[in-house]
Amino acid sequence: MPNLTISVPEQLKMQMDSFSEVSWSEICRKAITAYIQSRKNPNPQIQLRAGEINPESHHESGYPGLRIDLLIQNQMGFEIVADRILYNVSFYTTRGQWDGAGSDVDLYKRSIAANTMGGAHFFLKMMEEKITHLDQFLKETFRCKVECIVFVEGFKNPHKQEVRFKIPGDEWKKFVDRVKPKKESKEDISVEM
Repeated sequence: MPNLTISVPEQLKMQMDSFSEVSWSEICRKAITAYIQSRKNPNPQIQLRAGEINPESHHESGYPGLRIDLLIQNQMGFEIVADRILYNVSFYTTRGQWDGAGSDVDLYKRSIAANTMGGAHFFLKMMEEKITHLDQFLKETFRCKVECIVFVEGFKNPHKQEVRFKIPGDEWKKFVDRVKPKKESKEDISVEM
């Protein structure tokens, strides 16, 4: 059997030495085998879950839109890097159909440790005209879907998944009231002659 030399930090070596009964060669063989087996699959083994979605104004720009928090579960035995996320947001309206709210791309690279949960947070800017249009069909708590495509470094195929949220009608109404331009009443307009 061929030999392989690996380098580890001094502190890790000291910790390894404290477990003299362990066959570190066997541990390394198993870890390398597991890594190779998972990489043979061209699809990253991750799962997306709903965090929160809130209609609000962006904290820096003031633009109206949606703050979306997703949870990303890395189901693999090694760290991954999600290097970009494409997402498309739609609302289920009182017309009984999905109506697009917008789409964007998040280019922030995020590392997620083996078998742990990471997060993704983005802000979807929405034009006032789109908000006004959607408001006609969103009167009570409504469903929202976020269709995501997550690219993971080292994998041929991206992970595609739809995540669903509910947006309370009262939160949407408060948001729309803050965003909609105020119409001037006839009493507010005075003309001097």
